[in-house]
Amino acid sequence: CKVSSHCALEKWDVKNIREPLSDIQLIIENNPRTNIVEMDGDYIHAEVESRFLKFIDDLEVTYLEDQNKIIIRSESRVGDGDFGVNQKRLNLLRNQFFDLDS
Repeated sequence: CKVSSHCALEKWDVKNIREPLSDIQLIIENNPRTNIVEMDGDYIHAEVESRFLKFIDDLEVTYLEDQNKIIIRSESRVGDGDFGVNQKRLNLLRNQFFDLDS
């Protein structure tokens, strides 16, 4: 994240999850106002439209298989702040992702 006021970034340990990239892809595809625009090997780029103002945020996921980690980033394209929306998005995705494994 270049500007932390409108970006959230996390690294998730996924060593105990069989298909982490497939799992996160399925979750992203089933989230409202979210559209995957690029998939390339271990990388997913999705666009998320905000509910009220219809701004587009970027959601990027990279799977580092050799490290058993997912790096996930959500960033607003417009504005100086995001009112915590990007971190809330990552929290929701994290909860959905790790609930699948339970």
